Amino acid sequence: MRWQRLFDDLEAEAGELVALERDEEITERTRVEVASVRWLERLRGSLGRHVTLDLQGAGPVRGTVGYVGPDWVLLTDGLSEALVPMASVLTVEGAARAAPATTGPVPLTWAAAWRRLAADRAVVRLTRVDGARVRGKVRQVGADFVEIDRGSGLPVLMICWAGVAVAHAADAEEL
Repeated sequence: MRWQRLFDDLEAEAGELVALERDEEITERTRVEVASVRWLERLRGSLGRHVTLDLQGAGPVRGTVGYVGPDWVLLTDGLSEALVPMASVLTVEGAARAAPATTGPVPLTWAAAWRRLAADRAVVRLTRVDGARVRGKVRQVGADFVEIDRGSGLPVLMICWAGVAVAHAADAEEL
């Protein structure tokens, strides 16, 4: 009888050790998995959620995540839309904790989104990373720049992608 209890105790300890090792393995795998997730992927998992992005030169922009490209995000707040390049984002508040599986169509790039705006002759209110603001019609899109026609006889302004903090949809009357 005494040996039976001894072996039962030994078996219970072995079971606890196996469970502890399994838990440690799960914790380590979770750390490794989380370490490989980019913040933009977490934002992609936030489609339909309300978030706040703090932007270099523009401050906080709040809205519902409507689309996430490989290098930009579209936020909507019911009244306006904001096209935000990944490079201008300093902090994100309200993002989902998990990133979605990476399947499905390849999202539109930043330049592709701007080419669409140019084709639609969209009017934008653009904030640069230094805080300066520009209003105008998207005229032409290059590999690393956008041209904005500010109207009123002002020269067309070429803005490098690195200088864009955020662009909001604007009414044509705002020109």
